[in-house]
Amino acid sequence: MTRRAFAPVKPVDPELPKAAVRRLVDQAGGAARAAIVIGRAPSTVYAYADPQASDEMTYAQVAALTGPKTPAGAEHLATLAHGVFLPMPPADTEIGELTAESIVQHGDAVAEVVRAMCDGKMGDDERPGAIVEIDEALRALVRLRAAVSGKPPGDGGN
Repeated sequence: MTRRAFAPVKPVDPELPKAAVRRLVDQAGGAARAAIVIGRAPSTVYAYADPQASDEMTYAQVAALTGPKTPAGAEHLATLAHGVFLPMPPADTEIGELTAESIVQHGDAVAEVVRAMCDGKMGDDERPGAIVEIDEALRALVRLRAAVSGKPPGDGGN
């Protein structure tokens, strides 16, 4: 079992910003590492995650800690916007392959979901596999969109 880098003991509602800060600090390697990155004391970082403390992490601090392996802040904001955060790994295929790949992945993902839902509901054991398939199809489509727009994912893409 993997030991968490940051595990405060006070309970916090998982949908509150303090919970997202906890996840972010854990993903960043713990309070000491996060403190170095944002230029604060580890005790201050603990206060940022404490539901009983009035201290709040600034948006700039969240941004400084956010990266491909530390997406908790982005995930929280996407949830608040009624969306889903979908990290984009570097593209490893050419555009011709990407077009065919995205069509195949999209079709496979949709077919998998339809099979799992044909009885009117999806079992809890089927959801993780279906989500993985859908996410992979979405990533391929986002890479295709980025190629068409001429802008990499994360650059606005408009």
